[in-house]
Amino acid sequence: MVRVKVRLVNERKGISRTIIALVEGGAESPVPVVMVSSEDAKALGLDLSRDFELIEVELALGRTCELVSRSRFKVELLDGDDNVLSNTRAYLIVSANLNEPLMTDTTIDELGIQVISFRRGLWRHVNDPSDFIRRSAFPFAS
Repeated sequence: MVRVKVRLVNERKGISRTIIALVEGGAESPVPVVMVSSEDAKALGLDLSRDFELIEVELALGRTCELVSRSRFKVELLDGDDNVLSNTRAYLIVSANLNEPLMTDTTIDELGIQVISFRRGLWRHVNDPSDFIRRSAFPFAS
C-alpha cells in the first residue's frame, strides 16, 4: 500500500494537521477529496454540524451518506523532511466507517503522485527524476 504524508491547512483559522493518507486509486471523485476522521476535522478547528453538509455519495459497495466540507482546504504533499512537494485544494469528507485517511484519484493526480508499486509501497513525485523512488510513509501511532 502506498501512503503519503500530507498537511491539511485551514487557512482561515491558521491551523494545520499532518496526517498519513492512503493513496487509493480506486476511490474516484470528480474533484479533489481527502477522507479524514472526525478527530482530524476537529483538530483543524472545524465544526461537524456547521462546516459540513450531509450528502449522498456513491461507493463501490453502494450509496451512503457522508459529511462533506462546505469549502475546500489546502492539502500539501510532504517529503520525509516535511518539505512541500506540491499542493492542491480539496474537500474533506468525514466518514464514520473510515479506518485510515485516504485520498481519491483526482487528489492523487493533482498532487503529482505517481505510484510505481502499490504492493511494495513505492512511488515518486511528478518532479522527481525518473530513477528516484520514494517509499510509503508509515502510519502515525495512535
